[in-house]
Amino acid sequence: MRNSSCYRLLKRSIKPINGFTLIEVIIAGLLLATAMAAVSRMSVAALSSSAKLSDRARIEAAINDNIQAMQKEDSYYTDQWIIDDGGQAALDNACSNPPAALSSHLQKVVPELRITTIQRSFDSISIPGILRIVYRFEGPEQQVKTEQRIIEMTPNFAATCYRTR
Repeated sequence: MRNSSCYRLLKRSIKPINGFTLIEVIIAGLLLATAMAAVSRMSVAALSSSAKLSDRARIEAAINDNIQAMQKEDSYYTDQWIIDDGGQAALDNACSNPPAALSSHLQKVVPELRITTIQRSFDSISIPGILRIVYRFEGPEQQVKTEQRIIEMTPNFAATCYRTR
């Protein structure tokens, strides 16, 4: 009999565990919330970075398209084209300052950039014989301020301007 009463006592004191305790649930919830916060921060940062990369790619593509148009027009702007368009006097005038003549031609022929936030300027004075085209724009990233791309071109027709007598 003694054995059976001990058994009953032992059976009453040991309760089967079905489920989690409140402390375990709170700790698991805190861990899950911390992990979700970290994942959401990384997701927001990735989306922001992706948008900035897209803006930068769009700006760079517009500048590259414009540079290609400039180079194409420079290759067409030959001494023969100048003579056909305005005669020998026009060629002599263009040969007096080839970078200024090329600058004037490019500004007439090559359209403005597709993106209006990019400023394009022409400098035919600072380096003798060379036309500098400067593209300025604000970088899409926060830490990047004003950026610029500089293209230096020697006029295609300038080689025929220098003649020995």
